[in-house]
Amino acid sequence: MEREDYIPRYEYERLESEYRRLRRKYEEAEAYKEDLEKLVSKSRSPPLDCGFVVEKLNEGAIVNLNGALKALPYGTLTDEEIESLEVGKYVFIGRIPDKNNPSGFTIGITRVYDRMVDLEVGEIEELRKDGDGWIGEISTGKGRGKIYKRLREDDRMKLKEGMKVGLLPGTYDILKSYKTREFTRYEITKNPGVSFNDIGGLKEVKQELINSIILPMLNPDDYSRYGERSRRILMYGPPGCGKTMCAKALASALPNCEFVKVGAGELFSMWLGESERNVRMVFKMANEKLEEGENDYGVIFFDEIDALAQERGMYTGSSGAPERVTGQLLDILDGFYSLHPHLTVIGATNRLHLIDSAFRARFDKIIEVPKADKETAYSIAEIYVKKVPLDRRLVQEVGGEEEARKALVRELVEYMFEDKYVETEIGRIKRGNTVTGRFIAQIFNYAKDKALEERTLLMLKRGKIEDATMMKMWDEEGLAEILDAGPRIEELEKQYKNIEDIGVSMRHLREGFDRFVQRRAEEMIASGYESISEEDTGMHF
Repeated sequence: MEREDYIPRYEYERLESEYRRLRRKYEEAEAYKEDLEKLVSKSRSPPLDCGFVVEKLNEGAIVNLNGALKALPYGTLTDEEIESLEVGKYVFIGRIPDKNNPSGFTIGITRVYDRMVDLEVGEIEELRKDGDGWIGEISTGKGRGKIYKRLREDDRMKLKEGMKVGLLPGTYDILKSYKTREFTRYEITKNPGVSFNDIGGLKEVKQELINSIILPMLNPDDYSRYGERSRRILMYGPPGCGKTMCAKALASALPNCEFVKVGAGELFSMWLGESERNVRMVFKMANEKLEEGENDYGVIFFDEIDALAQERGMYTGSSGAPERVTGQLLDILDGFYSLHPHLTVIGATNRLHLIDSAFRARFDKIIEVPKADKETAYSIAEIYVKKVPLDRRLVQEVGGEEEARKALVRELVEYMFEDKYVETEIGRIKRGNTVTGRFIAQIFNYAKDKALEERTLLMLKRGKIEDATMMKMWDEEGLAEILDAGPRIEELEKQYKNIEDIGVSMRHLREGFDRFVQRRAEEMIASGYESISEEDTGMHF
């Protein structure tokens, strides 16, 4: 019998120790494998939540997570994703391995979403100094609440009152700012294109405007030395007598002048405090454009200002907005001379008696713009008669175009000022008292349209219209019947040899007056013409 191999005891103990070591390593590896599988499974699970970035840091980002700000590591993001990450970007939040605990996990940013958070819209109402910094009063429109935001220096440099801004939800950081047109609701024009020469009559009104505004611009030293000039002017008179045209003519005469026309409907708002703010913004933005050199002169024109500054206490059951607007206007006009010296405010009304007495007293001049008398009607009609085609039969009859224009003016004025009354359902008024510059313009526009209509009808009859598509439409729609063109064309063919001979005649002008005089009379009576008692208007010169 052979002898079995002998294993020394020390070798056996070494092998047994190695076995136990390897066994422990195996068990640890199995445990690590199980933990790793759990971590991989958790990392592949759906994200826990979604939030947006408020601020980027070196190792992570501040994320708005359901209204709470949390500092989270970038987690599984690549360098390219971290580089492209920006404030306001949505990110997914999920489980990631914990660097401090290899067998554990924490939460972090796992993926960048291709969406940006919607910014809240605000408007800078006021910028004010606060120690070494600045605070912006921002209206967000949510329940008309306001935010008082402490501004960074770079924000302060680019922000102005009245600007729209985009605010990051939660922190209200200003991410966007927009320089908007502040007077989009109002009529704003540079050089309105109306000359004093385009306005018939109203010589005294023109003189007052020139003396009050233009002469002090020509001689600023003397006028400033001997007192403030009249830059607050109120014009009153019946509707259609030229108040707006006079204001536009003044703005057109001044070089690089911006004309801002404001109505009551554009200022009043349903929101508490918004109407007063609108009033302030009109003056503030006009003044800033002068201060910054964008405009050399500015005219703010309030049309129908009686709707803005009514006698306080008249409407006790209202929301109080009219009285607050009146109070705001009183404050602004009180401090008007602290604004740019080239800014002028003009108000116009046809109901002076409805304006608050304290408000009337704030104006330097109150100028009456009277309705057109017979002499003024001549001068107005002479302007408009130059803009219409003349009837050639009339030209031949009176012996020339100039004589024809004079004849039309003379006959029209005599016809309008006949000693008759216009009867309406709300009263009666003398025929001549309905005449205003606007009414005369309306009459001439009507006459011009009728003359051109007759020219076109005769062209259709004689085949002078070459547009086949339009002719097809004319026949298919039966437009000739709508216009009763048949009898009219027959009469025109008898009277006119050439189409160009058709023009404005006294027949057209009389027809225009008769067509509109009834409505014009009702407007004059409704506006209180000839029913306003004499009173102290607060006029001072």
